[in-house]
Formats: sequence, C-alpha cells, structure tokens
Amino acid sequence: MQQDELMVATNRTNLTQHDLWRCAVILTFEVESGTMGFILNQPVSNITPHQLTGMYRVGEMPVSRIWCGGPQMTERCTVLHSPDYANADTRPITQQASITFNRDIIRDIREGQGPRHYKIMLGFCQWESGQLDAELTRGVWHTVGWRRTAWSNYKRKDKMWRRIIESESVMRSHEFMDSVWSAGETGSR
Repeated sequence: MQQDELMVATNRTNLTQHDLWRCAVILTFEVESGTMGFILNQPVSNITPHQLTGMYRVGEMPVSRIWCGGPQMTERCTVLHSPDYANADTRPITQQASITFNRDIIRDIREGQGPRHYKIMLGFCQWESGQLDAELTRGVWHTVGWRRTAWSNYKRKDKMWRRIIESESVMRSHEFMDSVWSAGETGSR
C-alpha cells in the first residue's frame, strides 16, 4: 500500500458474517511488525465520552462520537487526528493523520485549541508482515487515495463507505474519459 491510502471493503468483504469489516473504511500505516490501521467509520454506541473520562482519568472528554478502530486492544483509547496539532506524545502516522493520547490533547480539544479534525478511537487493526498484501490480492480490500470524507462523523457506517466508493467511481470515469479524449487527439494529428 502507498502512504495516505485508505482501504475500503469490497463486495466480497461485505458478504462476510463479521459486521466489523462490512463497509469498513480503514486508514493504514506501516509499523516494524507489519501494518496497523484504524477503522474510520465504525461508531461505538455503548460507551459515552463521560464513561471514557472515568476509565482513562485524563480529564473531561470532549462530547464526541467514539469510534471502534479495530478488534485489537479495544480497551486502548487513542486520538486519531489531523497533522495540524502536535504535542510531545504525538506520532505522525501518515501525511494526513497523527495519533496522540494524553491529558494535553483532551484539554486542547475541549478548549478549542486541538486539531481541526479528530476521532476518539478504541482499539486498532493489525496485520502481520505480508498478511495485508495477501488480502489485497484476494480482493478482500480495495485501496483508494486519501479523502477528506475520512474525517466525517456519519451515524451510519455505510454512508462514508458509499461516499468514498462513489467519488472513486467518478474519478476513475473522468480518468478514462480523459484518456479516450487524449487518444483521439493524438490519433487525429
């Protein structure tokens, strides 16, 4: 995978029994042991920001939707955010996103001084070296370039997925028409 690409579930994935992967949009990044990522469109409905405040003791959490980043370590909470914010504990993961979790970012978000875009994530996804490449080859996932839609807070999981698929389809059709048009101009000379 390229830096700043999103993985989106394919129809093959959407037919599986596991709801977590259906219509998933995942931001991935390379780590030493393989690939990690965060599902960007899986809301968590049974935990509130108030409950997270008590669980993590980092000060009052901002009122925000909570997202399930993946099936690994769901007890771990991370703030995925745009790169316009950084403190000593911030780790850039792509050109479009960084991760941080400490009292400072929580306070800064509450006070309006945090990142422009953020998502409070519980858990993450992880693939061993070569595992994700095999899934991509089998057609489990499709990769697309980064979309600002990834920061959206849609209530329904499939809405972000549909928006990204639709924009990818439009972009690909424009590329195809441009190539046909260019070929026609070259042939007429």
